[in-house]
Amino acid sequence: MKTRAETIFGVCGGFLGSVIAAFIFYVTLVNIWPGGRTMMYVTSTVFGYSNPFVIMLGIGTITILLSLMGIAGGIVAKTDRRKGGKLMLTAGILGILLFFWMWILPGILLTTSGIMAMRASE
Repeated sequence: MKTRAETIFGVCGGFLGSVIAAFIFYVTLVNIWPGGRTMMYVTSTVFGYSNPFVIMLGIGTITILLSLMGIAGGIVAKTDRRKGGKLMLTAGILGILLFFWMWILPGILLTTSGIMAMRASE
């Protein structure tokens, strides 16, 4: 079984999403130290929560879940292209809609690989 372009793009997009999630967690942890009040000006109230630590942890958790979904889609695309394409396409589109400025490159990679896998499965 040879490695196809959609598998490579899906795993690379998921890996880049994981790097972005690690950066979000790093920024969150650095800002909880004494005197680290940078996030107070960045985050707004989300679902009634105004604590920036909780909001950034939620964003980081959603980002890591989407990137793991993209990696899983890239791996599944080796055996079942349609299922892998759906996973990558969902992760890419949701990532772009939720985190536009952070998720541009992983979103483009995951969406492209999802479309490529869906077309190849026909």
